[in-house]
Amino acid sequence: FCPREAAGAQLQPGMATAEGTSRLLRRAVERGALHPLNVRGLPLASRGPASAPVAGQQPSQLSVAAVGFGAYRVGGGDKEPSHLAALRSALRVGVNLIDTSSHYSAGEKGSGSSHGASERLVGQAIAEAIAAGDVDRDGLVVCTKLGHAELGKPAPPGAVPIRPEGQGTNQDVWHSIHPEFVDAEVRASWERLGTPPDFVLLHNPEYFLSAQMQQRVPIGEAWDEMYERLGQSFEALEALCDEGVISSGYGVSGNFLSCMFSTTGRGNLYESLALDRLVDVAAAAAARRGKEGGHRFRIAQLPLNAVEAGAVLGRGGAVPEAAEGDCVLGARLGLGIVANRPLNALPLPGVSTGDWGRQGATHWQLRDKTPMGAVESLLKRVLLEALQAEGGVPEGDASKIPLQHLALKLSLSSPGVSSTLCGMRSEAYVEDAAAVLKQAPFSAVQVEKAMSMVRTAAEELGCEKRGLW
Repeated sequence: FCPREAAGAQLQPGMATAEGTSRLLRRAVERGALHPLNVRGLPLASRGPASAPVAGQQPSQLSVAAVGFGAYRVGGGDKEPSHLAALRSALRVGVNLIDTSSHYSAGEKGSGSSHGASERLVGQAIAEAIAAGDVDRDGLVVCTKLGHAELGKPAPPGAVPIRPEGQGTNQDVWHSIHPEFVDAEVRASWERLGTPPDFVLLHNPEYFLSAQMQQRVPIGEAWDEMYERLGQSFEALEALCDEGVISSGYGVSGNFLSCMFSTTGRGNLYESLALDRLVDVAAAAAARRGKEGGHRFRIAQLPLNAVEAGAVLGRGGAVPEAAEGDCVLGARLGLGIVANRPLNALPLPGVSTGDWGRQGATHWQLRDKTPMGAVESLLKRVLLEALQAEGGVPEGDASKIPLQHLALKLSLSSPGVSSTLCGMRSEAYVEDAAAVLKQAPFSAVQVEKAMSMVRTAAEELGCEKRGLW
């Protein structure tokens, strides 16, 4: 089934390949746009029978730059031309991982063109870049996500209502990972992108757990039902991979057990996902399709920044099972870890009046601005002191290093991270990413030192860390 051909439109042929992605990034390194250590890998599933990563063996990989293009607030609205120009610029500087979602858009929520607007813009940018000779399709890794139903439409099968904090109950906002919805959404994404997605991720399936928690379902029962639903979704994704509608594999974008906050902004436990259990569920789903020991679950996407550092440091003091960060766990399981929100951190309770879901800022923006906020200024000073102590930044007037460069580099340097997504909806944001990609990453010791010092500073400022780490 090819939706573009069925509609009479032109489908952009091809898919990411190990050779194509390696060639694109090798050229970026040769022209000085990319430091060699910022060439990373995503495990590549077999295009034939499914095969699981094997511990101790190097799987075939797609090469990706350490910074990926996060297409969260692009597409739709009157700034589409600048979004398109920014994505084209990012591709020219060597960014070759593009992450979008069916519900991403910069347009007005609820408008008829909102759902899928980001995917359509990504598809347009890819087609234009290929036509201009900037890139080849086999050098690009295209990821999309699904789960959020289109606003104003009837609830899809298996849907649960989403109730954002502070917005009361809105029964018109639905989330689903039902196999029928998964199949339909992936095919629609292919049409909007104009090319088969290389990876498709379930987008925050934990919303089901949020709904269960509000109904006071015991946690064990809620988790069992969650993984049962995920198994059915994974079977649908395996089938789509078999058919070639998805080129390389699938994954989950969520707030895993080592992440401090849940998808609704609470301390993360009831609403969390266990990465190792997800891999077991994927293996069982593949086995039900006659593929013993083989699956195409390849990517886990999670929040990671200087403040929300649980995926690196763990949070064993709050959740003993999460003493090990999911970045390390994911690497051991043979998964590619893709980080998001490197420059936007949820405020820590007790440190700022802008706690999640209450009056005040919903995020700390980890970038230089005028005037600089007190929390952001303190974070920058702590990071600089930690990194200077470990030789991560040069002595002298290090204060001139932009906070956004420090924060982005910290996230992409974290052990086990294949790529960190950065929202680059303007040329200025692309310039920030390009500057960081030219630099050698921090060492694992430098990353852990900096993140640990941020935690210590937060505790000294009165952070209510119970349930966080």
